[in-house]
Amino acid sequence: MFFSSCASKYSTSSYASDIQVPEWVINPSRNGLIGGVGYCAAHINGYAGQKELASKRALEDIARQKGVLVNSILLVSSKSSNNTKLPDTTSKNISSYKTQQNVKAYIKEIWVHPVSKEMYIYMIAE
Repeated sequence: MFFSSCASKYSTSSYASDIQVPEWVINPSRNGLIGGVGYCAAHINGYAGQKELASKRALEDIARQKGVLVNSILLVSSKSSNNTKLPDTTSKNISSYKTQQNVKAYIKEIWVHPVSKEMYIYMIAE
């Protein structure tokens, strides 16, 4: 990856050249504002599902920056093959957030990668 001051150039493969990634994807908190970025690849529920998940992740990013207690648990089941343990493909990542305060934010910008169709949502804390 190559990063410049206003935007970064991100080449995903030989058929995608110099895609301009918004600066906020890399640096969401700036100018004294708390910002968060949420990401979602293609989603089974289409654009709406992608937007919902990316929004939740952006809120979680803001919550972490505000010092909200974050409990993350990674559950990995494993299977044995030839006396070696291999991770199972059905691992789950569970995150829970406990707080007495509400985290309020608004969507500032949405960017969809033109090749991979990954969605990035930029939110600013109120």
